[in-house]
Amino acid sequence: MATGKGIETADDGVAIVGMTDARALLTSLIREVRYGGKVGAFTERGARQAYVVTPAFYEQAADDAATLEALRERIRELEAGDKPDAKSQARILGEALAAAEAPVEDPDFTPKQRKIVVRRKKPAAED
Repeated sequence: MATGKGIETADDGVAIVGMTDARALLTSLIREVRYGGKVGAFTERGARQAYVVTPAFYEQAADDAATLEALRERIRELEAGDKPDAKSQARILGEALAAAEAPVEDPDFTPKQRKIVVRRKKPAAED
């Protein structure tokens, strides 16, 4: 937590600056982000209020958000379909998305176990 001493590094590696010190330390924080490879944050009363990131970080985050939205839209389209295989695809994609979005440290998250049933067509009866 920022205590008015300058730029500090939080446990998660984020360089943090208190809002009261923001003006004086802005250039230093930007350099820390740009050249130090860190993410920066401004805090107020110990809570993060805004982040400072590199353009590459921001662009990757924007691309990731667009990809996730496209995937969610595809899942909605498949769920709206009439075909059983489309609904199956929607379920599989939805479970994969839920697993990807689950916090890594979530000890209670377990993907649903599905029983796979293979159905084969019976051979036609000979006359």
